[in-house]
Amino acid sequence: MNRNPHEPSSSLATAREKYVTISIDDGHPTDLRTVDLLHKYGLTATFYIPGVNDERIIMEPAKIREIDRQFEVGSHSLNHIRLTKLSPERAWQEIVDGKKFSEDTLGHEVVAFCYPGGKFNRRLEAQVREAGFLAGRTCRYFVNDFPKNPYLWDISTYANTYPSYIQLRHCLLEQNFSGAYKYITTFKSTVPWVAQFVCALEDVSRNGGMAHLYFHSWEIDQNGEWDKLEALFKTIAQYNLIPVTNGYLFRRWHEKFGQVRTPELVSSTPRA
Repeated sequence: MNRNPHEPSSSLATAREKYVTISIDDGHPTDLRTVDLLHKYGLTATFYIPGVNDERIIMEPAKIREIDRQFEVGSHSLNHIRLTKLSPERAWQEIVDGKKFSEDTLGHEVVAFCYPGGKFNRRLEAQVREAGFLAGRTCRYFVNDFPKNPYLWDISTYANTYPSYIQLRHCLLEQNFSGAYKYITTFKSTVPWVAQFVCALEDVSRNGGMAHLYFHSWEIDQNGEWDKLEALFKTIAQYNLIPVTNGYLFRRWHEKFGQVRTPELVSSTPRA
């Protein structure tokens, strides 16, 4: 498996268990600007990139491989379609063909998956597991802990500012009741996304866990928020947290809970 050489060993992880991780979705060329900022502040990240995206352009394969040599690239399905809207057979093909695209592009196994649009259900969880991924990342907010189910891997903060009632509504619609509670308690109902993530950093510094920031570089660019992102990266670097990729945390989950799976050959259709 492809591991970032700058990530900690398992023994160090066991001793500390205080992490910061970053997810960047969609593979837009503006990700290259994010790459520069990550290097500037000594951080790492996982870039979830689909094979095709009708909504916006994707980086060329050579750039994707360049990012993977420095950080981690995960799968974001083949066509970036909301999988919950598809038949079981077509959703399965999106998942396994997306994995094949990523692995053919990079030349090695890909263990990290992100649900397009953050949309998932129990059937999709099972299919992502069956396809050979170690975890599936969602877009549910305000969670700083290792999940009980790695195929429902949530985040701390989405780098886009919405009013409190919209953020709470999102939690309730996603049945993320723990996130709704933590938004009021741990995150103090904070609205601006930079301040939100500082709440996550403070919580993990005190209590352990993982502060997980998610965003789209194209959206940061569209909103004119590169200065905010850089200021937050500078703040992250000042905390005594271990910067790791999502894939490192996914492997750590399986180590921690004793459920490491031997990769299996993936069939072209899902098993019953």
